[in-house]
Amino acid sequence: MQHLRISSKPTRDGIELMLDGELLFADAQEFMLSIPEKLKNRGANVVFNVERLKFIDSSGLGSILYVSQACGLQNQTVRISKAAPQIEKLLKRIHKVGTFEFVEKQQP
Repeated sequence: MQHLRISSKPTRDGIELMLDGELLFADAQEFMLSIPEKLKNRGANVVFNVERLKFIDSSGLGSILYVSQACGLQNQTVRISKAAPQIEKLLKRIHKVGTFEFVEKQQP
């Protein structure tokens, strides 16, 4: 992917993907096609840590929806964590049609 770097780490009940960079039209198709397959049999919970995601365009938003629905078909729950305010605002606009949840922010 040109504008997006993805790293992962296992969690006790699934996997966490750290998205770093930008999720744009140029990367959306590859994201949609590769991520669900890579997440198969990786546990019931998938967390997208978007703390380092700087920008997401409409194609990127659509790819998040697609991946969340594909994971749902694989009996996986998708959660979004550590979203910057501008990213969270965009994701909340599509939340009602998506199959993902937000991880509650931890209190200091």
